[in-house]
Amino acid sequence: MVHPLIPTKSTKYPPPHKGSLPLHPYLKFRQKNNTMINHSLKDNLLSLSIDNMDFSYRIPVEKIGKTISWKIGEKGTEGLMMKNVSKWTLQLFTKNMTDDKYVQQFKDIVQEYAPKNSIDWKETLLAVTIQNEYNSRIAVNSKATKKLEDSEILSILEKKYNLG
Repeated sequence: MVHPLIPTKSTKYPPPHKGSLPLHPYLKFRQKNNTMINHSLKDNLLSLSIDNMDFSYRIPVEKIGKTISWKIGEKGTEGLMMKNVSKWTLQLFTKNMTDDKYVQQFKDIVQEYAPKNSIDWKETLLAVTIQNEYNSRIAVNSKATKKLEDSEILSILEKKYNLG
């Protein structure tokens, strides 16, 4: 069986534009559709599916604008504290590295369903950036011959992002 997204010899493309190669129909769709996060509302649950992820999230609408204080660092340590940040942004976008455009699109979704939220978006974006860099440094540190302590990694991040 032929996969519908893989071109074959019999695949018909529209006539090419001058100086360009024709695109496969799926790629044309992806060019037009800049949506990275698809969402829908059903029974007061906001369903989100994120591009290139094989799962989706269901978030109660009344909790979409919830803020928390987010601690970056090992459990049981003081860590770096980020206040009034979006709980769901951090849960969605700190497990893997994320482009800012995903966070921006999620912010737009939150504003749509919880316009009176008290989320500090600047602090939230900073928290996502720092958490992702912290995760990356921890991964590199685990393979290093000379290991840094968690407090040293946090100190580097605190200086880099002027959190003192």
